[in-house]
Amino acid sequence: MKIEQIKSKDDTRLVIEGTTLSFVNALRRACTFEAPVLAMEDIYMSKNSSALYDEMIANRLGLIPLKTDVKSYTLPSECKCKGEGCARCQVKLALKVKGPCMVYARDLKTSDPAVKPIFPDMPIVELIDHQELEFEAMAVLGNGKEHAKWSAGHSFYRTYPIIKMGSGKKLKEGINKCPKDVFSGDKVKNLINCDQCGACEEYSAGAIKVSGDETKFIFILEPWGQVGAKEIFKQAASILKKKTASIKIK
Repeated sequence: MKIEQIKSKDDTRLVIEGTTLSFVNALRRACTFEAPVLAMEDIYMSKNSSALYDEMIANRLGLIPLKTDVKSYTLPSECKCKGEGCARCQVKLALKVKGPCMVYARDLKTSDPAVKPIFPDMPIVELIDHQELEFEAMAVLGNGKEHAKWSAGHSFYRTYPIIKMGSGKKLKEGINKCPKDVFSGDKVKNLINCDQCGACEEYSAGAIKVSGDETKFIFILEPWGQVGAKEIFKQAASILKKKTASIKIK
């Protein structure tokens, strides 16, 4: 199997060649649903006179992405404390604010300075005069298959495009209908941009043929920010290796 990274400003893109659709899909699932990250799980509310119920605020808190060092923490189910809670498997966060003001993610105080909100300007709730919000929260490692708040990012893939150029009266019309800037004149310029939407094929009356190589894939990963793309791939690869090692074939 050959892996090559494609330059991209907004996400991480890989070209994976010499594998199967099943493997690439397993990699996608591991990246999205199994790579562990921190998220707030238990919220202990002391004061809440805001317009939102405790449960609504707790839901918002859980969905705040937190910077995660996966080497410093372990899953509660695998921790020596057996899930009772300790510094190896959880982080304490606290907030105490009195209105009038907008409460932001940056107002959270953590027991580990390395664990902080990725987006500090995320609003939690607005407080008016005399309203207060005070709570403590415990953030723990988890994975996306248990809840979306533990998802490390969004990943997807597509087969590597194959474009065959023919000739015909409507060839130029098909090229002009491409929404992804794939063509330059009557040549393919940016093959990697093609998402096989079929617009060029449809409007060219068959002069352009688009298909996908089922042994070569473009894999896109968009991390939410808790951990970097490289760490997500490392975790996903480790998880797949561990799972396949447990398979016993007689």
